[in-house]
Amino acid sequence: MAAHKTQRGTEMVTSVIVNIVGGTDAQNTTAVTIGNVRWGLNGTANFGTAQNVADGNSLLTVYKTTQPAQIAITVEARGYPTTLNITVNADTISVQTA
Repeated sequence: MAAHKTQRGTEMVTSVIVNIVGGTDAQNTTAVTIGNVRWGLNGTANFGTAQNVADGNSLLTVYKTTQPAQIAITVEARGYPTTLNITVNADTISVQTA
């Protein structure tokens, strides 16, 4: 993942948009987090909205109403605006940059 660099206090951050674009569990997906930034249910933004994510490696976690309830991978924010299109299946996720 790569995203636009801005500064938040002393921390460099990047602008990221998260979309759920398909998969067998797309309709069961409730939220996505990257580090401590959340989209969707109980998030600070809806899917499709840009939020600032800390630069570097972060855990991307998809939350859903089916089992397993969480699926996570490591992603890297590294310097320019990015849209992440996530396909959510029963026990796997696929993340593509746009």
